[in-house]
Amino acid sequence: MKILHTADWHIGKTINGQSLIEDQKFILSKLFDAIKEHQPDIVVISGDLYDLHYPNKESMVVLEDALSTINLELNTPVIAISGNHDGKERLNYGERWFEKTGLKIITGYDQLLEPIKVNDVNIYVMPYFTPADIRHVFEVKDIHTHQEATEFIVHKMKEVIKEDETNILIGHLFVAGGESTDSERPLSIGTIETVSADTFEIFDAVLLGHLHHPFAIKSDYIFYSGTPMQYSFSEANQSKGYRLFDFGYKSFKESFIPIEPRRAFQVIQASYEDVIHEKLDIKHREDYFHFKLSDMDHVTDPLMKIRSIYPNTLQISRQDYEVANDEIDVDVHTLTDLEIIESFYDHVTGETLEGIKKEKIIALLENDLNKGARE
Repeated sequence: MKILHTADWHIGKTINGQSLIEDQKFILSKLFDAIKEHQPDIVVISGDLYDLHYPNKESMVVLEDALSTINLELNTPVIAISGNHDGKERLNYGERWFEKTGLKIITGYDQLLEPIKVNDVNIYVMPYFTPADIRHVFEVKDIHTHQEATEFIVHKMKEVIKEDETNILIGHLFVAGGESTDSERPLSIGTIETVSADTFEIFDAVLLGHLHHPFAIKSDYIFYSGTPMQYSFSEANQSKGYRLFDFGYKSFKESFIPIEPRRAFQVIQASYEDVIHEKLDIKHREDYFHFKLSDMDHVTDPLMKIRSIYPNTLQISRQDYEVANDEIDVDVHTLTDLEIIESFYDHVTGETLEGIKKEKIIALLENDLNKGARE
């Protein structure tokens, strides 16, 4: 049986006011192409289909169109679970109608112990939950962490699992040791959110969402698909795509297949002058940029000027000078205030304080001196 595994679409995401919806439509079209090419028996979406609990109308239309394309036009069954970003009410509004077409969107806990049979594979589902959810649903008291909650559910699954058959788990959680990025929302506040990998040893494979790096964890049977596109500058240079699984009896073959984005995230370190005068070798000017700039003294409205060249610049920041680890040895008792500042400036920047910078320092020192004399 062949499964195409994806997760963390985050439909409706914005970064610094910039909507990514057109990029998301592009990436989804590439997923449609992949489904046409590979002809999977089922598509698995491991949570965070939306970016917000209450997505806007445009986001809902995009997701509905995507699921309709996969399920109806491409005639491919879908199993999707809710993630910590998803609002259950928005995600499962057509749950009963969906199931008649082979589209299962699972947000509740009534199917935790009822695997979905696809060909010869039992698919267990574990939508995102908090420890409080499990305490409430199962009327237990001594569950306070994600580890304890997940262990409780897996133990329940173990009571019904058929060990002589192929069993996989779809979940949305943070496996301990996984590599996170800036764009992941914490699963909880005030509780330990990671879950040990050995919790899932009863399964032949575990297909997860939440962590955005497709190689967030090294494991022979636990996999994150990662996001289908980059969602933060900490993900710059990360490959994004989907995973393809081919299951046999108690075994599988797996591959990660990258998708080329409409626009990538790039972090560029350079001087402001080099950026403005287009001295950098940047081939894709429509990408999303974070420029870390040096030599920005006296520059007014740098973002507007840079966007005239790189229109999708989302962030600029001043590039900090790197201070040498060796200590500076200066006898401040024998130097004037200006000489102390000149020595410090040379140590930090490796340059000589001169020109308008020096004139401003002198003016400030003189103003301070005159102020002290008046007092």
